[in-house]
Amino acid sequence: MSKDRNYDRWYAARHVNVLVAPSHRLETFGDTIFNYHLVSELPDSPRKVRIRTGRLQAHKPAVIVPDFSNIEADGFSPEALEYIESLRQHQEYLRILRYGYHFKTDNFSEQIVTDSLAAVAERVKQSVIAKRDPFSAVVVGEDDPWDIAIVELWRREVERSVAGNIKELGSQLWNDGQKQ
Repeated sequence: MSKDRNYDRWYAARHVNVLVAPSHRLETFGDTIFNYHLVSELPDSPRKVRIRTGRLQAHKPAVIVPDFSNIEADGFSPEALEYIESLRQHQEYLRILRYGYHFKTDNFSEQIVTDSLAAVAERVKQSVIAKRDPFSAVVVGEDDPWDIAIVELWRREVERSVAGNIKELGSQLWNDGQKQ
């Protein structure tokens, strides 16, 4: 770890290696709990590897719908005003998903083993694959700050899930609209 915490943070984020990603994406209409296994080499301790396990809860995505009805646009061009009016007319299609997450410490554990990082990571990976849990992940990351790897895992899962979540949300809204 350096004296520059900002450098450490970005270094840790860039050096996350997801060996096993959850095969199931984040739920659209409910919370999702991922079981993570983070493998990291202890600094200054050759052949000492830490395995952290825990749960990461991703909350149900919240839908944010912009309200264009109260926008004041003084000094804007006619083209910009027409664009704002178009947004007003189609604002029901302009939805943003906001994801939240929560670290669960109730199932958190860690252990230190003596072996190479590659060998330990492979054993953890094979163990998780054998369990066939669609909500488990294996990540190799820095030991400090270790939790950056978990946040990066969450960020990647949001990125992977958003298109499917939007499609399901749109389908549900369409079906609800047809029932009325």
